[in-house]
Amino acid sequence: MSKKSKVIKGLKITVCVILALVLVVLAVLFFPLKGKEHIEIWGADQQFDISKIQTVEKEGVEFKILVVADTQLWTDQIENKKCYEEMDKLVDKTKPDMIVTVGDNVSAFESRFSNGKFAKKMDSYGVPWAPVFGNHDGEVAGTSLNWMADQFMKGKNCLFQKGPSNLYGSGNYVVNITQDGKPIYSLYMFDNGRYIKYDEETTKEVYMGYEQIAWYEWNVKGMNEAVGSNVPSMTFSHFAQPEFKDAVEKYGVKNEDGSYTIPSEYGFGKCMYLPSAPIVNSGFVKKCKELGSTKYIFCGHDHENNASVTEDGITYTYGLKTGPSPIPWNSATETGGTLVTLDQNNEVKIEHVVISEK
Repeated sequence: MSKKSKVIKGLKITVCVILALVLVVLAVLFFPLKGKEHIEIWGADQQFDISKIQTVEKEGVEFKILVVADTQLWTDQIENKKCYEEMDKLVDKTKPDMIVTVGDNVSAFESRFSNGKFAKKMDSYGVPWAPVFGNHDGEVAGTSLNWMADQFMKGKNCLFQKGPSNLYGSGNYVVNITQDGKPIYSLYMFDNGRYIKYDEETTKEVYMGYEQIAWYEWNVKGMNEAVGSNVPSMTFSHFAQPEFKDAVEKYGVKNEDGSYTIPSEYGFGKCMYLPSAPIVNSGFVKKCKELGSTKYIFCGHDHENNASVTEDGITYTYGLKTGPSPIPWNSATETGGTLVTLDQNNEVKIEHVVISEK
């Protein structure tokens, strides 16, 4: 074989090897991850069973819930490391009894890898944790929320449940905080973290589903009947409700840069812009007021906003953005977490815990 033939043969082999490697990488990155099949049909005529609700016992004088928001772990491993370090500092400083995430736990191309790492990290803190999904979770084609939920549920400390499959999204579930075995607070976790196309020109945050509202009402009424009294509650989801936007616009002091500062008589914090809420109001907050259980509504999504404002008996609060990711789309001047404390009388205190400032 001539020298020229050997070179050509070598090039062909090299090209074949490269193509094979490319195909393997593409298969790893784009192979559909559907997860375990989940079918759980809920109907309002079903009998409520409080024994099926997961519980976390309040054992001390206080019960502390650490809210982690929009970690958005992605392809930049340096930023991911900084985020994990910030989470470590948060947990060490607050020593929570429970951790809740309000969505956008991961994002971008590396979601199928960072999701599992995130779940293991959360589980390593050794306390119950309850995540919800946001618009960036599962955004990569072929990586389903159902599969991502399976990764969460592998953790021994994870409270995530997929919930009824005939409700919007994945991860509509309830956790009861108990004291001496009796529910003292219910935590309603909702998946409302995707964009939808309202018309040919408008794509915005999805509204809370009417079936989700019906399921919420069924749970609240069932809980109250089972306990024999009104059980107070709080909700956690990714997008702000339209009423949050209205309250910021109503009570916030507008600054020259267009931001809104919340006066102390109405809350605290700041919105760099009005909350990004659905343009359709499906009546979730109206139902909350009607039932009289939920007094606190937590969300994430808007990295630069950290306001908390009370209007008509309900307190709307942004979870403080956690970690630096992703740098190109994050202009938060403060990052850390939000601590929600039930005191000895089970009254609620909310405060941001700042770990990093720009």
